Amino acid sequence: MIIKCNTLGKEFSSKEEMFKELKANEAHIIKLKKASIQKSFEKGQFAPSNCISKLDESTKSTLEIDPEYIYPVINTTKYLDSHDDVHFDGIWNRSMKDQKGRIHYTTDHELKVGNIIAWPEDVEVFTKTIPWALVGKNFQGETEALIFKIKRTSLKNRDATEAINEQRKLQNSVRMRYYIIKFAIDSDDREYAENKAYYDANINKIANREKAEEQGYFFGVEEAAIVDEGSLVIRASNDATAIITAETKLDSSSSHSSKLDSGSSHTEKAEAEKKEFLSKMNLKN
Repeated sequence: MIIKCNTLGKEFSSKEEMFKELKANEAHIIKLKKASIQKSFEKGQFAPSNCISKLDESTKSTLEIDPEYIYPVINTTKYLDSHDDVHFDGIWNRSMKDQKGRIHYTTDHELKVGNIIAWPEDVEVFTKTIPWALVGKNFQGETEALIFKIKRTSLKNRDATEAINEQRKLQNSVRMRYYIIKFAIDSDDREYAENKAYYDANINKIANREKAEEQGYFFGVEEAAIVDEGSLVIRASNDATAIITAETKLDSSSSHSSKLDSGSSHTEKAEAEKKEFLSKMNLKN
């Protein structure tokens, strides 16, 4: 059996062979990940599926969204991406304090005057734990979302504002730098004891854990910094992002809606959890 390793860009004949080379290069790999400024839309966090969060009238009426604001969901945690990284809850805690009043909302990761949607003084940044269903994913459990809160009258980019007002299928991406990363390996070999302990402590938190179990390793990102901006994009690699507004409507033609209305017990449970959560949620922060 041939095993492909995304991190090393190589193929191996066994997991044991792959684990050995990953462990030998662990420090170098982590150093490189920390050295790079990354844009989440380039990382392959989710396969594009045109699924975005849509709220129906009954849930919208109980969600305390200020109609004068938009709420872009910039990033979500606990998902294994194509670079073998998993963001964990709390990843943005320090950065939100350090970068307060410094984060732009722009388009396509371009820090140019013509691309700015909102300037830092108009962008409030916070995190909130939300169900996966709220960002169009049919997973059990919750994710910690990085959310911007921006007053509509502060939006500067005409094209972006028009697309938001028209409820276009838009997604978001974050520019970031990693600070704390830990390596997890699913092996009982004594050489990997520390990595195995980290794997066992975190594997159940990952929404797409089947993928993590299949490849047998991941890099857990426990702290990262937002670098300058979060961006509006047409299609993000993390399609579990959205722009929530008071006008958001249910789109019965979307693949998200068809999943939520499929009638399966798991889907019905997810929909019930979503409605219960929305009845308590307060995005006025």
